[in-house]
Amino acid sequence: MDDALKALVADLGSGNVLDAEMLEGCSVEPHELDDMDEEQAASVAAHVFGQLFDHAIAQPVGESADTEAGRWSGTLDGFRFVIERDEVGDLVLDFIPPGS
Repeated sequence: MDDALKALVADLGSGNVLDAEMLEGCSVEPHELDDMDEEQAASVAAHVFGQLFDHAIAQPVGESADTEAGRWSGTLDGFRFVIERDEVGDLVLDFIPPGS
């Protein structure tokens, strides 16, 4: 895995608020976010990862989806992702590099 990509993700990969502009072109529409399953969460994370880091994800894997708690997680080619609802109701996407 590219060390430069890992460093970039470590630096810029947290606190990404999901909004309509960020999801433009994604297979999951903004109004579907609250009810997405783990596969849809992985698609959203892969889409945003590609936009932020100009890196296409080969294997997005959704691992959990808890719509009641507002938390989704999974992996993207070795990077972990977590989507959580914050205190003001926004969905925030964080990426965690391997080994972190």
